[in-house]
Amino acid sequence: MRSVLIFISILFLSVSNTFGQGKTIDEIIAVVGDEIILYSDVQIQKNQLKQQGYPGTISDCMVLEEILFEKLLLNQAKLDSLEVTDDMVNVELEKRLAVFIKQIGSVEKLEAYYGKSMAEIREEFFDVLKDQILVQRMQGTIADGLNVTPQDVKVFYNNIPQDSLPFINASVELAQIVKYPEVGRSEIERVRNRLRDFKNQVESGQDDFETLAALYSQDPGSSSKGGNLGMQSRGTWVPEFDAVAFNLKDGEISAPFKTNYGWHMMQMIERRGEMYDANHILLIPQTTSSELSAAQTELDSIRLLVVRDSISFAFAASKYSDDERSKNQNGMMVNNAKGSTIFEMDELDPTIFMAIDTLKLGQVSAPFYFQGDNREKGYRIVKLMSETEPHRANLKDDYQSLQNMASQKLSAENMDKWVQQKIASTYVKIIPAYTDCDFDYPWLIKDEEASKAKKL
Repeated sequence: MRSVLIFISILFLSVSNTFGQGKTIDEIIAVVGDEIILYSDVQIQKNQLKQQGYPGTISDCMVLEEILFEKLLLNQAKLDSLEVTDDMVNVELEKRLAVFIKQIGSVEKLEAYYGKSMAEIREEFFDVLKDQILVQRMQGTIADGLNVTPQDVKVFYNNIPQDSLPFINASVELAQIVKYPEVGRSEIERVRNRLRDFKNQVESGQDDFETLAALYSQDPGSSSKGGNLGMQSRGTWVPEFDAVAFNLKDGEISAPFKTNYGWHMMQMIERRGEMYDANHILLIPQTTSSELSAAQTELDSIRLLVVRDSISFAFAASKYSDDERSKNQNGMMVNNAKGSTIFEMDELDPTIFMAIDTLKLGQVSAPFYFQGDNREKGYRIVKLMSETEPHRANLKDDYQSLQNMASQKLSAENMDKWVQQKIASTYVKIIPAYTDCDFDYPWLIKDEEASKAKKL
């Protein structure tokens, strides 16, 4: 029985022009509780999957079953009075709109694509997104309380045939200490003065903010959009950003301010409760070769203390490292793609790969040059905390991976059980045109029972 949903994660704002499709004669093809499913619902999701390159055949029956599942969750969420506030929906709506504006190029292009204003697009998708969030909340409620014990993991592992155990690639765990050069006061003042000059140009009408951002901002994510960040909620950006944003009026431009990324200037476009849309310009102070050399020398001295056992690597990381994400975790590097400290070899930055190539377990590399996420220049040292050769999964070395697999299996089985129970207690009706569908769940049996009950 299929236990992993295919369509539940489809973004409702998929870049397929659902508004521009030719009109077909629509009809209700199924009912789940108080929720209806239209013929057009199936065709729209089917077209979205095709455009997203879904492999294999996409049948109406397959798509219909996934929508039946969604509606079963949605119907139960409403019966259970799960709460989704308008603010929650608006925050998520703006996040998704920002993604699609980035994909398509501009607000104007998005409006042209859908043939609607932004206000109309927001109104069109508000209820759709609210239902989707309710569905996700219901899924979370069903999964609440599930706990995989060590015994569960052991049973799961023992039930996998030896020749079917997953193959685990070579991997490492690393800790790091990062040093960025200390930028001179004259360079910082140069950057601040340039931002002040930009502000004067905009306020005097000599130039507009978007043009200056496109020409000079060093933020790769927003410069091509005239510095626009899109409508975002409080907490999306670093705290310094929010502090400035919520002290600006619409149209106002801030004084230069500093974050870990560099120096910024912000122009408030619109504030809406706990959300705001703003443009910004980022300038990163430049470092001299002598400042870089000083950072390298300092890091070399720190390394010497560590290898002589004068201080531990963990202590040195917490005291001296300039990387905020790892310094409070004893220097441990986190693989953001997996949410763990384990990196497969092909996931490592090439500079790190080269630095650890000859290291033995527990050894610390020499300082090596790198560029951070925002192209800031610096040096770092890394310690090889653990390494694993390619192998078949086993409980000793791969407990976390096996625990995740066991948890996924338990969640799938729990969801299957819930669906079976809810179908049995929920009104389900499907039109005859779909009674030949080979569904994974007994929707049609329930439909036949409902029809017999109505006749009685």
